[in-house]
Amino acid sequence: MFDSLPSPWTLLKFVSELMTANVVTSQDWTALNNTVGGRLQNGVPFSQPCFSFREGGALNTPDPVQCAEIQSRYEDHVFRSDAFGAYELPQWETCQTSGDECLLDWANPLNPTAFSSPQQCRQGSVPSYYIDIKGPNDVRATFAFTRKTKVPLVIKNSGHDYFGRSAGPGTLALWTRKLDKLVLDRNFVPEGCSSEPTTAITIGAGQNFRAIYDLARDNNVTFVAGADPSVGASGGWVMGGGHSAMSPALGLGVDRVLQFKIVTPDGQYRTANKCQNQDLFFALRGGGGGTFGVVLESTFMSTPQVTVQAVLGMYENTRDNSVKLLKALSKGAVQLGSDGWGGYITPALSSAVWANPILNAADAEKSAASVIEAFSSVGGRTIFFTMDSNTDFFDTFIAPNTDPVGRPQVMGTRLIPSDKFTDEVLIDAMIKAMLDSDFCQILAVTPFGFKDFDKDGTSINPAWRNAVWHSLMSFHWNFNSTLADRMGQYQKVTKLWATVRERTPDAAVYMNEADVYEPDYKTSFWGPHYAKLLAIKEKYDPDHILDCWRCVGWKGAQDDRYKCYPSTNSVDDSEELQGSAEL
Repeated sequence: MFDSLPSPWTLLKFVSELMTANVVTSQDWTALNNTVGGRLQNGVPFSQPCFSFREGGALNTPDPVQCAEIQSRYEDHVFRSDAFGAYELPQWETCQTSGDECLLDWANPLNPTAFSSPQQCRQGSVPSYYIDIKGPNDVRATFAFTRKTKVPLVIKNSGHDYFGRSAGPGTLALWTRKLDKLVLDRNFVPEGCSSEPTTAITIGAGQNFRAIYDLARDNNVTFVAGADPSVGASGGWVMGGGHSAMSPALGLGVDRVLQFKIVTPDGQYRTANKCQNQDLFFALRGGGGGTFGVVLESTFMSTPQVTVQAVLGMYENTRDNSVKLLKALSKGAVQLGSDGWGGYITPALSSAVWANPILNAADAEKSAASVIEAFSSVGGRTIFFTMDSNTDFFDTFIAPNTDPVGRPQVMGTRLIPSDKFTDEVLIDAMIKAMLDSDFCQILAVTPFGFKDFDKDGTSINPAWRNAVWHSLMSFHWNFNSTLADRMGQYQKVTKLWATVRERTPDAAVYMNEADVYEPDYKTSFWGPHYAKLLAIKEKYDPDHILDCWRCVGWKGAQDDRYKCYPSTNSVDDSEELQGSAEL
């Protein structure tokens, strides 16, 4: 609702200011706009309706109604995901190196200091233009355009992006958010296959978990979905692995996806499954989004509705209590994962919650004895629930307590292997780093108890399968930060997470929720699969029409689209970040 069609003047301005080094004309833009049905639009920063000035001091007429809604819903996941110019982590709306931004004060969105004169709403890393794509022809036209003009291309879905892969200064974006197909088929057979029909849900690239959870409940089926209602199931979630509280018992998204429909950079609209384009199917099951093409839809198996046993633990969140609780929970973590328990431990909420779709109520209480004991040790309490479905579990415990968005933040994460929970040095270092950060969480979302997986069929790091906890710590900043402030937060992650990395040398890292400067990222994200993934990338995108930060085949940070990533001045990124601003 914040976008407007580009005028001839803005098209010419974009050409002259951003693309002078390339052969691109106003006729090229006009032709692209005509080809996509007039849906080439300006990328407008999310908070622009609150500002009186735009970049360069140009006057902007504030819209009080839109501004009031933005202020009241600044940290609303779904609201942000439905606005093209918004990102869940708004540092990707900014240029971190120059400070160009159009942000409000997330601690108090009504604070006029952020948006009143002389503040300007600057474009930052919000793509200059985007196309609200409707189908494969839009994607084909855009690939042809960027191949001719060299205008850098990004793919944006919900904006739930921790790496800035769907943003970039001077870019053209393909926005998939309006691809909202959602169809339950009780007799689905992947195209070209002769397998027995199964119940499955076909999901457009932009359809979010909120709608999928509702469909599953209304039709008495189970869909393994994530914790954020705004995330698109067919986007980076599944292509990066796709974790869920159900994953310890029922597997990851990559274990349950049956088929993708994708436009590859050669313009071909392909179906990828176990019976055709098998190499592409492998790559899309863990190789990452924004890399091999533009996925328009995917189809996942859905299983009969399950009764979910849940346990909620609550305690007084003091530092001492949190240290004692997390250490106690670590001692029972492997057994809980083996028994199919998945969930979230969140000190900031003074609570933790687990779910189990395979145990009955009596067995669940016996299995979760370590949880009862851990919370009792800090004067806390536990309550058991029996939920009719996974959707009921989500609605009761997860949807009302989503993680913070709307604030710039950087994180360090690690998938902790099952054989490391007896390493007290590791556990102590992990807990200290987490509690020293601005926000931390332990996500028990790995497929540790799930054994019915295709050993050679997915491209995630195999170390996922032996991990029990996905541990996370993060730091944030605000609209009035300096480059030194931002760099300081990145460096805190590196420093505080160092021991965790050193003590888990063979561990995996979830590529969708990771340190922007994760050391040895190719191994951490994909393990032994990187060489195969790179070969698939070269097959389908030899010209690297698609390129994104630390994706398979990434060309490196010397490209101008990455100029807003600051250098941490570390050994690992010093070569990759030539030309970036340094502290």
